Amino acid sequence: MKNLKIAMISPICATLFLGCVDNVEIDTVANMKIVDNSFKSTLHKEYIELAHLRNKEGDVEQTRYFINKAKTAVTGAYVLPQLLGDQKLPKHAKGQLAEARIALVNKLWNGGAELTPGFAARAQAMFDCWIKEQATGKAPGRIRICRKAFQAALYDTKVRQRLIESVPEKNKVIPVPMPGPYIVYFALDSTEIGDSEMTKIKQAFADYRLRKPSKIIIVGHTDASGGKRYNMQLSRHRAAEVSNHLMELGVPREIIKRSRFGESAPIVSANNSKLQSKNRRVSVTFLP
Repeated sequence: MKNLKIAMISPICATLFLGCVDNVEIDTVANMKIVDNSFKSTLHKEYIELAHLRNKEGDVEQTRYFINKAKTAVTGAYVLPQLLGDQKLPKHAKGQLAEARIALVNKLWNGGAELTPGFAARAQAMFDCWIKEQATGKAPGRIRICRKAFQAALYDTKVRQRLIESVPEKNKVIPVPMPGPYIVYFALDSTEIGDSEMTKIKQAFADYRLRKPSKIIIVGHTDASGGKRYNMQLSRHRAAEVSNHLMELGVPREIIKRSRFGESAPIVSANNSKLQSKNRRVSVTFLP
């Protein structure tokens, strides 16, 4: 009887049992608290819809792919459109996808995500849908649907952005404040940047590309361990480490201004030894 019950499971579940579990996982991610950002909020919803759709079709790999994309969006981290190099794509499709990604990224980095968040988010989600389908190549119909949806959303983004930019200056909405500051923490007596803290630097760079600040202020700090002169040098090295990583990613040297305060500007009292790690930090602040 037990074997009979197993045999009666739907073909999708019998082939890929994990697909049956994903409904709960999708709902969990769908109900996560969304960050206060229209673009990322819409992107989260678009990815959830794609996850539901692929789960119904029994495509576990793509279901989990879109779940992970939705998770990243809901945490507030910047979600890049899928990179071509991470997928095995047929030669005939690479050129068109490369041009499409360039057009999408240019639109996102030049105000599309802020001025037309709904259309821009749909364009990115549909691009990811298109490239994933193109990589598998199993369903030409899906490829065509995702590609056309991407092209339509990108077109709507361009048209809507032109309309907004044509509004007289006095009628324009007050600009959204710059994101940040970004706080990068360090281990005791160290200038090494850990993986989780490197994610913050990458986030800062992604937001720099979107917002294009005129200046980036990078300030190093330490806790009260060690001598004042040593701590001043340590805070300088920490600030230099963060700024070097930002420059490696593509931030121009001329807009970066570094400073250091050693142990002189703690955010936690030196008497609280348990929280001293909060003082071992570098702050990254954007100026409009």
